[in-house]
Amino acid sequence: MTICSAFGKCGGCLYQNIPFETYRQNKLNFVIKAFLDNGISVQPESIIFIPFGTRRRATFAFQKGIIGFNASKSHQIVPLNACPALVKQLSDFLPKLQQLIRELKGSGDISVLHTQWGIDMHIKRKLGELTLHQRELLATFATQNDVARLLYNNEPIIQMVQLPFPPDAFLQPSEEGEKTLIELMLTHLGTPKKVFDLFCGSGTFTKPIIAKNIPVKGFDIASDSLKTLGINGIERDLFRNPLLPNELNEADVIIIDPPRSGAKEQCRQLARSNVQRILMISCNPNTAARDIKELINAGYHIQTIIPVEQFIYTNHIELFVVLFK
Repeated sequence: MTICSAFGKCGGCLYQNIPFETYRQNKLNFVIKAFLDNGISVQPESIIFIPFGTRRRATFAFQKGIIGFNASKSHQIVPLNACPALVKQLSDFLPKLQQLIRELKGSGDISVLHTQWGIDMHIKRKLGELTLHQRELLATFATQNDVARLLYNNEPIIQMVQLPFPPDAFLQPSEEGEKTLIELMLTHLGTPKKVFDLFCGSGTFTKPIIAKNIPVKGFDIASDSLKTLGINGIERDLFRNPLLPNELNEADVIIIDPPRSGAKEQCRQLARSNVQRILMISCNPNTAARDIKELINAGYHIQTIIPVEQFIYTNHIELFVVLFK
């Protein structure tokens, strides 16, 4: 029995129809295979499952008055009036968005993020400029529906609350998942004299370290996100200009949380460093395994791999990996 009536049409959840134990083992096998494909034999720890119905962000597609998620491997939109994968506030928000796009018309995407201050919302529409009536429509919608901030094609329309992160900032999919990863990071951090947080974004992992009064620097290309870190944030393109071994050696511990494409060049530089402990958080086991192979070839060892299931019933899974030299 499936959880959602859109299962089989919506491209979001793919595995609601298989026994949970089979699903759990398939996810473990996925992680193991990703590493075996790179010549690394691993035995991950038990998966930490984040509860279903806790996702706080989503991007919906809309066109011709219909809003929802795309069908699997298709640009066709599956209409949705609710989504059980999301927090209740976002699921209940869908019918309101449905009415809004009927009046707004056109096609595009709407990104929504549930926060403690209200919903952070960004409409990206292909028709371009808004009429005065449409601006008034959006402003009224925001004030009536607990929208903390609303942007249209990168232009601020209304901001009810000053949010502590910029529009479209990367945050973990759920608050529960974020808390779990922070707890794992602090548990395995040890007692370093200095920490570097690579691909730090708005400081998901940097800020808890600052709170521990441990010297830390966060590095990222997203200058708007770094503003939340003040003097602890350093703007740097770690793809084109990775930290070099002599720079990395200033830290006892490196935290690295790359995007799905991984951090191949930065890991090559890490492999040449003398850093004793690396904590990697990755949402892509395939690129994580590829990059970790560079580190293993340079003498690093995997201490633990902990899968964190933030993407239940999908093809994705988060990994928390501890390496030492």
